[in-house]
Amino acid sequence: MPDSLPVPPADLRRRIREAFAAAAAHYDHHAEVQRAIVANLLAWIDLSAPARLPTLDAGCGTGYASAALRTDDAPVIGLDLADTMARQALRRGEHGIAGDLECLPLRDGCVGRYWSSLAWQWCASGAAAAEAARVLASGGVLQVATLGPDTLRELREVFAAIDGAEHVRSFEPPDAVLAALRHAGFRSIRFKQCTQTGFAPDLASLLRDIRGVGAHTLGDSRRRGMLGRQAWQRLCDAYEVHREAAGLPARYDVLMFEATR
Repeated sequence: MPDSLPVPPADLRRRIREAFAAAAAHYDHHAEVQRAIVANLLAWIDLSAPARLPTLDAGCGTGYASAALRTDDAPVIGLDLADTMARQALRRGEHGIAGDLECLPLRDGCVGRYWSSLAWQWCASGAAAAEAARVLASGGVLQVATLGPDTLRELREVFAAIDGAEHVRSFEPPDAVLAALRHAGFRSIRFKQCTQTGFAPDLASLLRDIRGVGAHTLGDSRRRGMLGRQAWQRLCDAYEVHREAAGLPARYDVLMFEATR
């Protein structure tokens, strides 16, 4: 198939699922930034309201956040696009089923809280918001952390000096997510934007952490083939400009939303 043809959405969803499935066994080893973002979202939202219905951990990964979301009167339904991630959640002692956030295998109005940390950036926000609104009961709460367009900006810039291919996934701006939430019928929307930074000793380790959590699926404009040795060295040299005392930074543009159904 010629490289100029676009990747069909179903094929892209399959590749995203396969990347996360392959990462499930070693995800927790590479997920320091992801755990920090879970903590940031937990600290920002309101968990005090009693829940009458289950909480949906949408994009539960290995189930790290599910334990913090569970209460005595409301269980947590963990759901992930990759079935191997859902099985890892089960091994952790949490609930885990396979399912797509753009087409949830749940009935209307069956959950009281919809929680999602770092899964919406792999979805069309309009589809994810519509499905969240469908499964939430009236008065239910949505709490989401996703990634914005400045994510991995330094990495994007150094790759752009090498070639014109897509090396870092593009993410939707906050206004697009806000518009999707409003269109889906959410109200009382709160929004916060912040930066979470991870560090690695070298560029190879930084990229290994990204691949290690399965976050490397790109679209039809991605590069085919490996970088040559000289191009790789140029890339490493260019990224050294950003080095800090803790190492080479990987900055994540974190968008957090809370809204009522």
